Amino acid sequence: MTNSQLFFSPHPALTSVVNNIMIGRNVAVDRSYRSFQFPPLPEHSIMFFPFDVPTVEDVFTHRKRSLYPCTVTGPQTECTILSLGPHHLMVKIGFQPGALHRLLGSSMTEMMTCRDYDGEAIFGRDAQQALEACTNAKDFGTLKSIADDFMLGLRSVIRRPLSIDYVIPEILRSGGMIKIDSLVKNACMSNRQFERVFKDRMGVSAKFYCRLVRFTKAWLLKESNPRITWTKVAHECNYFDQMHMIRDFKVFANANPKEISSALEQHSFLAVKRIFY
Repeated sequence: MTNSQLFFSPHPALTSVVNNIMIGRNVAVDRSYRSFQFPPLPEHSIMFFPFDVPTVEDVFTHRKRSLYPCTVTGPQTECTILSLGPHHLMVKIGFQPGALHRLLGSSMTEMMTCRDYDGEAIFGRDAQQALEACTNAKDFGTLKSIADDFMLGLRSVIRRPLSIDYVIPEILRSGGMIKIDSLVKNACMSNRQFERVFKDRMGVSAKFYCRLVRFTKAWLLKESNPRITWTKVAHECNYFDQMHMIRDFKVFANANPKEISSALEQHSFLAVKRIFY
């Protein structure tokens, strides 16, 4: 199996909306499928799958669903088991916090129920043309340009940012360790107004989002450094103690850290490293 992933910075005109463009390819010579545990991410995205479309299994309910060739993903609050086909190609547009809400104009809380949207149903011919172009692309540079062009074509429908859109990224930069009161103050909003607008944009409360960001950071730290101890991970991610970290693993992954270590030893998929600033 050949496996490659690259992250790109978006076109300069898109940096206020797009955090990163990630392109991943897995080609299995023996036509086998590859499955692995994938953490919930504090990122909203549009993903193009021009060839094999992945399936996703919920680790809590064990329900499986297939993604769309163009999948729009909002809040992700639970670990999943992701299965990739033998001819897997993904072009992912990772948004800046709150930018997907500004593009779609709908509350992200609505996506907590359906999980994913069909991008072709939302963007119509633009999504279909992007998928078709991806199937004919010869290299990662061309695929990156296709993602840029797709988003550049949508710039006119993206709503102007509010003050809160400038402070939500501070949660990512701090690894989830920031006081909500300081965010409210910097956004020049009341507590109630901030919480309502934040939930519309991110699908969850600010407190829960901070917790999710810290959990994802802990997962990624271990995935990037297999030899690091979980005690060290808890310290690096500012958990009060290891028990508090274990509690978050139960909430988000339905597993303890040791079980996650075993899963990562079998299959590791570092596709989230660029969501943090």
